[in-house]
Amino acid sequence: MNAGAAILEVLFQSPDQFVPAAELHRRVPHAQRELAALRQLGYDIENHPHLGYRLRATPDRLTADDLRARLRTPIIGREIVVFDETGSTNDIVARLARDGAREGLVVFAESQTRGRGRHGRVWVSPRGKGLWFSVLLRPSFPATRITIAAAVAVARAVGHDARIKWPNDVMLAGQKLAGILTESRAGAAVLGIGINVNCDRTELPDVATSLLVATGQRHDRLALAAAVLTQLDAEYRRAAADFGRVTDDWARRSTTLGRQLVVRLGARRIEGHAQALDGDGALLLRLDNGQIARLLGAELVEERP
Repeated sequence: MNAGAAILEVLFQSPDQFVPAAELHRRVPHAQRELAALRQLGYDIENHPHLGYRLRATPDRLTADDLRARLRTPIIGREIVVFDETGSTNDIVARLARDGAREGLVVFAESQTRGRGRHGRVWVSPRGKGLWFSVLLRPSFPATRITIAAAVAVARAVGHDARIKWPNDVMLAGQKLAGILTESRAGAAVLGIGINVNCDRTELPDVATSLLVATGQRHDRLALAAAVLTQLDAEYRRAAADFGRVTDDWARRSTTLGRQLVVRLGARRIEGHAQALDGDGALLLRLDNGQIARLLGAELVEERP
């Protein structure tokens, strides 16, 4: 961890409180120079002659130092890279995976020019309005569990009674708030997540929403990013040790289980009643003839009671 991240870590550990100057300088050599650099980036750091330093406000700008300073995760987020703009964060992580990057690498972008969802659909990524990022994973379990675990993690971090719609959406107030795309690339799993945070109504498709639109309030993107990565790390490790607990949580938040679905699987259309998830994260669909179809990667066409 570099000096800037170390200063932020110390200040984050004492929210709304002063950190004595002697303590800060003991823990972070050359702190004065790094404090000046942080202020230039927009961090409002108060300096009291007797009490020390206090963080009053942070800029609405994703930085690797800030995110690392907020995390205590053993796997996800041990390395973080932030781009101002890129084509697709999934593509960048796939390239880094081929070069031998470690599991847990996270790549964020303030804007994507070629963001995508499942089946090649375009994902709109307004600059500085959401969280658009990808994670490099090398799971010891079937990679099909990853989307399920990620949906639970995002819903937990978002709160506000967020729900999960199979196969890969997190919903708020009946509209799509976040999308999840897991791809097998370069012998690894690349998990892409897009969350609409402070997007205006005019910046979103009709079927989508954002935290700003749904709640009427702007949200701290950095705090939310840290919460998502923290939850994602926990759910990823739980998917390896006790996936049943993950699927139980998914089921409690699901808008899909118990409903009649029409799905498209290649050229086929299949209709049935959504029963449960199996141990690999596949959806079990009871067909009209009583048979059970096991679905991985199908496209949801219609969902009804």
